[in-house]
Amino acid sequence: MPARVMPDSPLFWREVAETTGGESISLCIQCNTCTSSCPVEALDPAFKVRQIIARVKLGLRDDVLEDPAIWSCARCFACVAHCPKHVRPGDIIEAVRHVSLREGNDGSGPRHTRAFVASMRESGRIHEARVTLDSIGIRGLAREGLLPLEMALRGKLPALRQRPLRSTPEIRAIIDGAEESG
Repeated sequence: MPARVMPDSPLFWREVAETTGGESISLCIQCNTCTSSCPVEALDPAFKVRQIIARVKLGLRDDVLEDPAIWSCARCFACVAHCPKHVRPGDIIEAVRHVSLREGNDGSGPRHTRAFVASMRESGRIHEARVTLDSIGIRGLAREGLLPLEMALRGKLPALRQRPLRSTPEIRAIIDGAEESG
């Protein structure tokens, strides 16, 4: 007998549909075209767009929001280009990410997103070392082994302090506007 799936939030799909980018979720017919056209899925077999959308529609809110795979989407829009029903799977994944961030989820994906935005807000640039450290932490960096040390010895690490761009105030305004619009 197949296992029964018990939704923890049967209307989770509506929450996603009401989040910017998630509007087309009800049009999805689960044909799998999105997953089969996804270049990320070829590199990360855990990332299956169709399955993420199916779990949203099934109401598996906690399962979806805690899944690190939702942060794997590269936003290349191959899924959007190939969808026969004009669903926007990449935008749906983005909407799920927004819900995850609103909930305060703290996996490496949300930490990376927050660190990226903080870096842009601070200097108008992406400070790769800081974003990496804030994303994976000291333990994660230690798991990288000698790579960071080798990079430092070869002069491949960015400066510890970056000079802010002159356009940093404009960049902050763009970020603030995006955050306000959801």
